[in-house]
Amino acid sequence: MNDTDTATALAPATVRQLPPEEYDRLADLPFAARYGVPDPRYAAILVAETPDGTIVGVWAALTTVHLDGLWVAPDYRRATAVAAKLLRGMKAMLRELGVLHSFTLVQDPEVLNMAIKAGFQRLPTDVCFLDLSAPPSTPPEGAA
Repeated sequence: MNDTDTATALAPATVRQLPPEEYDRLADLPFAARYGVPDPRYAAILVAETPDGTIVGVWAALTTVHLDGLWVAPDYRRATAVAAKLLRGMKAMLRELGVLHSFTLVQDPEVLNMAIKAGFQRLPTDVCFLDLSAPPSTPPEGAA
């Protein structure tokens, strides 16, 4: 059986936004395995479903907390605890705000080492940026 035969044997899937009251349907999917089902206050989720309601695809738009703009004056970078104090303060502030997960982008290897020592986890991923501010263009032939 080739890919064409498989595709024709599968039930068609339709895409819809999953209402928050149905988010529990995602609990057993790999999508929710690591961090659980997203908080509906900060998520909008699309699912692809077969006619019988089986979820065969999922993609979420999440409002995430991006930690950015850490800066310490050069004279205060090595001999003082300014960065450590900022880190402790940021963790406390995030907890007070009820923020359980956040991320930061790191380009410098030295900063990466400091982030890992501070409790950040390096993710096995690449970051891709989607800019929808420009008018839509026609995708190249064969592109999704």
